Amino acid sequence: MGLFRRRPRDPGLAPTGDAGDDALLAMLASRSDLGSPRHWVHYLYVADEAQARSAAEVIAAAGWGLQSVDVAATGGPDWVVIAETHAVTTPEAVRDARQFFEGVAATHEGGEYDGWEASA
Repeated sequence: MGLFRRRPRDPGLAPTGDAGDDALLAMLASRSDLGSPRHWVHYLYVADEAQARSAAEVIAAAGWGLQSVDVAATGGPDWVVIAETHAVTTPEAVRDARQFFEGVAATHEGGEYDGWEASA
């Protein structure tokens, strides 16, 4: 019996296409009703301030709030854009958000989508 056994995905949840997202949703579903809106935060890293400001414009134009656009705490030259909203985190919404943020990352130098977190 391993200490870090993989927990099975909730059979009632549709897959998002990303194992990490599926695991986060299963954890949220075990703690609260996925049908309730929650604070939902996404992290996007880019190469520099100009790329961060550009990505932030795209993200805001899509209706997301901006929590922060700043130098990343990693100590390197990267910048981070932290986007937020209050929304229901269905598997479909999570899949759509990942596609959106990965698309923004792909069009900005040094872009990397680092995932999301949500309140329970």
